[in-house]
Amino acid sequence: MGEFKSRKVVWYSIIRYLSDVVKGEILNVGIIINIPETGEIRYRILKPNNNKLKSFWRSKVDEKTYKTGHDVLNYVISSIDENELRFGLDASSDTFINQVSSQNLPNGFIFSDLRFAKASNIDLLYQNLLREYVGGKFLDEETGSNSMVVKRKAANIIDNTPALATVIKSNILIKPIKSLNKSYTIDFGYAEEERIELIHSTPEKLKAAYEWLERMNFVTENYTESSKITLLYKSKSESNRDGSLVQMLDYLKQKDERIISYDIFSDQGEIEFTQELERIGRIAQPVEVLDRIIS
Repeated sequence: MGEFKSRKVVWYSIIRYLSDVVKGEILNVGIIINIPETGEIRYRILKPNNNKLKSFWRSKVDEKTYKTGHDVLNYVISSIDENELRFGLDASSDTFINQVSSQNLPNGFIFSDLRFAKASNIDLLYQNLLREYVGGKFLDEETGSNSMVVKRKAANIIDNTPALATVIKSNILIKPIKSLNKSYTIDFGYAEEERIELIHSTPEKLKAAYEWLERMNFVTENYTESSKITLLYKSKSESNRDGSLVQMLDYLKQKDERIISYDIFSDQGEIEFTQELERIGRIAQPVEVLDRIIS
């Protein structure tokens, strides 16, 4: 993050779907990227009910075939990402994506040729690839992308503070209940006084906001490793059209004094969040400490 952050090698491929070999109709339905240096995998595949796909189906059979393949491919990639050794694939290898594509992919799903990039902001590259090849309006239909507007803004603000390059990490996994094998992804995290502090964005869509509230309520009630939880939002988003999102934030803050929030799309909110980031840059521990605490 910032001008001093080193650029990482990224390999990526476009996930495509071919429903009719004779007609040769192909749609870009997702992206998979891999960062060999860290062994990180990210991927996204459009859901069967996405509008980009609806006009593609000639029958319910077509839709069902895609759904089955979608679920299988999601399972295969997520299982590899969770280090299931039976797949025998190495996410730290430059050929990892080719290894995945050489598996028995579900009928109709194909990967494009392997492509290369270098980036210091992996989040931004990933989102740009998705929007370029899959389409922003189709991504925004789905719950998984509804927080990305706020997250992208937060990532840009963080990237403009060079001192954060070695202390803030994106997409950290936390376990609110250690005895349960259930992890939650938080947008950003950092270590302060041997504690994991969290920064997380709110969704853009109202339906997603209710689901987000349930998750955050569970996290805040059960996760005790943090002394500060920062929530970022956009007051003029669809999720706050009638004040619903702010009410949700107020509810969480009333229950948990660790929570603070910033409307980073307002001038004042962005200034205050930037000031908080400058404080973090001065006192936070190196990201290696965060990794050790998480593990």
